[in-house]
Amino acid sequence: MPNTPQLQVQCYAPIGSLHIDAEFTTTQPWTVLFGPSGSGKSSLLRLIAGLWQPQESRVLLDANNITATPAYKRQIALVAQQPALFPHMTVRQNIAFGSESNQAESIAQMFDLFGLKALADAKPATLSGGERQRVAIARALASTPHLLLLDEVFTGMHRTQRDALVQQVRTHCAARNIAVLAVTHDLPEALEANEVIRVEAGHIIARGSPNEVLSEEKKEMLANLSQR
Repeated sequence: MPNTPQLQVQCYAPIGSLHIDAEFTTTQPWTVLFGPSGSGKSSLLRLIAGLWQPQESRVLLDANNITATPAYKRQIALVAQQPALFPHMTVRQNIAFGSESNQAESIAQMFDLFGLKALADAKPATLSGGERQRVAIARALASTPHLLLLDEVFTGMHRTQRDALVQQVRTHCAARNIAVLAVTHDLPEALEANEVIRVEAGHIIARGSPNEVLSEEKKEMLANLSQR
């Protein structure tokens, strides 16, 4: 089994009123950046994706320095909380746009994986929020990235729907050795990760297994559940 793609990130830069001072390495199949809104998590994803390139930063993927590499050449796919689908394209065309080879087999696989066959000819405006998010993830995976970045893509979903979608993405990425770095402030979602990196005010304050990093939050959650 190939090793999980390794990501190394260094960033020392202001963005708005926040100053990010962060350095971390990921080696696990599914890593979560966990922390409150406004702590710099999304900015770190944009840095990794190549959409923000401050001078005092460094990004390596499998020991290859991609700091100056344009976003479209990084083999990294980013899915945001608000899916940026092409409104004039159908679901099929959106997913095909993400596929480098534009092969029918690859596109059909995405339809099967995410249950999108019935929506193939629909436009984004006619889809529900959850459906649009599934299309956005399918388009990202159709590009066969080495690293998939998920920026709070499961926020607002019904728990059952979220769990099913997470499992679909996890299974697909594990089979193809695609590493996942996901941003969330949702505790149940973070507890399912292989590794958690805790971010507060632009700083990495803890990293390790979910049980280690989120032990206090987990105790509180269990205590609240027991009182119901």
